[in-house]
Amino acid sequence: MKVDRQEQDEARRDRIARAAFELFARSGLEATSAQDIARAAFVSRTNLYRYFPSKIHMLLAHFDKAVQASRDDALERLHAGANPQQVWDKVMARMADLGVRYRHLVGAVGQAVLGAGPGPGDEQPKSPLSFPARLAPADGLKTALTLGALVEPVLLAMQAQGRLRPDVNIAGLSALLVDACLLALLHGGHRDQREVLRDWQDRFSLLMYGALVPGAVIEGGRD
Repeated sequence: MKVDRQEQDEARRDRIARAAFELFARSGLEATSAQDIARAAFVSRTNLYRYFPSKIHMLLAHFDKAVQASRDDALERLHAGANPQQVWDKVMARMADLGVRYRHLVGAVGQAVLGAGPGPGDEQPKSPLSFPARLAPADGLKTALTLGALVEPVLLAMQAQGRLRPDVNIAGLSALLVDACLLALLHGGHRDQREVLRDWQDRFSLLMYGALVPGAVIEGGRD
């Protein structure tokens, strides 16, 4: 019975996060109310507070799940023998597409991951579900680790291939690449996926300098 209850809770949590994201994607964070989310997820407002302390937590929950699905797909391709560069291209293209399609939500995710948020003297929201909401460091860290875990397997495969130096800290390099991607999206100005990928390529060229073995190249993804 306990397992059934846990499964029900997890299903309800996923349903709330998915419904919230669909509303955020259509109307934005600030224009979406707690009542809108409760109605779309078929739960009471009380249950919203039970599962998520704020709208940004709902957004991150859905985002983490989407990133995990992309990681699972990348691992499956790598285990099937796909070329790491091809897997990298697919991962980067997918992230760039999402960054352009949901550019109005990138700021909230980026601030959470990069550690930006209300300072000690900032006015606090009147409702726990208003935005922006204060995030504990662990909330943004979880999403940062999820993003890093998406990149790490591909870099490890490239290292095993001999394209990255054997002494490279893959976890640290993954974190740097993730930050570079988010900073590029936060900077804005990209009209389409192709421009995002070109921007990322420029940033990757700098960050990867010294990590690659002589003559090796890692591209930022192909559209």
